[in-house]
Amino acid sequence: MDILHSPVVEHAIRLAAVAHKSQKRKSSGIPYIAHPMSVCLILMKAGFDDESILAAAVLHDVVEDTELSIEDLETHFSDDVVRYVQEMTEEKETEEGEKRTWPDRKRTHIEVMQQAALGTRAIELADKLHNLEAMLFDLQTEDRQEFWGHFGASPDEIIQYYHSMIEAAGQSDSELKPLVENCNSRLEELKKYLPST
Repeated sequence: MDILHSPVVEHAIRLAAVAHKSQKRKSSGIPYIAHPMSVCLILMKAGFDDESILAAAVLHDVVEDTELSIEDLETHFSDDVVRYVQEMTEEKETEEGEKRTWPDRKRTHIEVMQQAALGTRAIELADKLHNLEAMLFDLQTEDRQEFWGHFGASPDEIIQYYHSMIEAAGQSDSELKPLVENCNSRLEELKKYLPST
C-alpha cells in the first residue's frame, strides 16, 4: 500500500498555520496561510514529492515573516528542511538592525538563489508562480493604480525583479523547466497590466 500521508508535511502545515494565523495577503486580504499551501500544491503538480521540499514550501515564509526562528525549526525538522527555509529567507535588516531597502534585499536574495540547492530553487519558482497568479487574480477585481500601490517598488522594478529571480532560480535544470515556463508565461501576462506612462 502506498502511504499517502506525510507526518513531516502535516507538522509543517500545523506550525505554519499557527505562525501565520493573524496575517493577511497584501492585496486580497485573505488569510496568509493560503499562499504557502498553494506553493506546496504547485510543487506537487510539478512532480515534486520529496517531503523535505514540500514541508519547506509550507514553512518558507515563517522565519522571514513571523516570530519563529531558524533555531525553532532545527528542533522539529531535518537539516534539508532547515536549509531550504534558510535559503528562502530574505534578510530584512542590516547587521546594525537598520531596515534594508527593497532593491537591496531583492538583489541579495537573487545572489543567494544563484547558489542555492535545487530544492530551494524549486520552492522559489513555485512561490513566484503563485505570487504572479495571485497578482493576476487580484487585478481582475481591483483598480490597477490601487493594486500597484500595495508594493514597495515601482511596477517596472517588480517586473524586472521577477524576471531576474526566475532566471536565477531556474538556471538550466530540466526538473525546473515547467516551473520556469509557467512563471515566464504569467509574467508576460502581468506586463499587460502595467500602468500606461
